[in-house]
Amino acid sequence: MTCIECGDELVSERAELGYQYCTKKRCQAKHHRGLAITAIGVNKSADTFIVGAQEEIRKRAEAGEFGKKDSGLGIGYRSPQAAAEVPSGSSGSVSRKIPARRPWTREQEKVVRLYNGMGLTPRQIVERARENTPKLGITESLVTKIMCSPPAR
Repeated sequence: MTCIECGDELVSERAELGYQYCTKKRCQAKHHRGLAITAIGVNKSADTFIVGAQEEIRKRAEAGEFGKKDSGLGIGYRSPQAAAEVPSGSSGSVSRKIPARRPWTREQEKVVRLYNGMGLTPRQIVERARENTPKLGITESLVTKIMCSPPAR
């Protein structure tokens, strides 16, 4: 077998691997097709990098391998019946979800989130709040509840 670029004889090992060109710089520059490095964006995580031929990566993407996966935990987390059910109502209006009332004030949440941002533990937050804002009545239980909830808008 000969090189398709320069016509020199190919090493039998390269021919067995399916190459049609030799290892000379000008032949490599014209015909070499390296592997593609593709970054796959992942939610709340660093990108995943995949090294492979472009055609292989394209086929895997078309097959849905890189798509979002349902990571629901538990049996019956999303049953087919629940997805098919439509809430019935006498009026065709869309109901708005009313946010649950929080058992703390905005001032309490502001102080707790401020001290937490400083790196204090719940116990340290309570001690600091008793010194600086005793009227707010911040307890360790309240600090834990506030920190486990999403911030108020």
